[in-house]
Amino acid sequence: MKLPQPLKSCLVAYLIVFVVAFVSIPASAVFSQGKASPVTFWGMGTLGVVVIVLGVMLATNFRGSAGAYVSLLKDYKPMGVDYSKSFLANPKFVRIFGAMFAIVGVWFIVVSTFMASRLS
Repeated sequence: MKLPQPLKSCLVAYLIVFVVAFVSIPASAVFSQGKASPVTFWGMGTLGVVVIVLGVMLATNFRGSAGAYVSLLKDYKPMGVDYSKSFLANPKFVRIFGAMFAIVGVWFIVVSTFMASRLS
């Protein structure tokens, strides 16, 4: 609940697109008789776009998103592990992580475009 609204919406969109892209790969193999489905390439490209937006939000600290992400890491203790004194709970690390995440998003778009044009 502490995350700012654009970041929260982007994380929900990321989860939805990730699930659709993840399910489309085995569905493509089962229903397309060994050929890749266009849904797979569109899903991977859309995943890249959402990852770029999420990464840019974190890298630029849009509306305090990096700080909110750090406070989330400090307050929430997954499986009882305290990350409050870790380098992960540093706004600089979250901003660098966001920039790297955006680069991965660009890679997703390039690969999905290349593969779709190669198989068409």
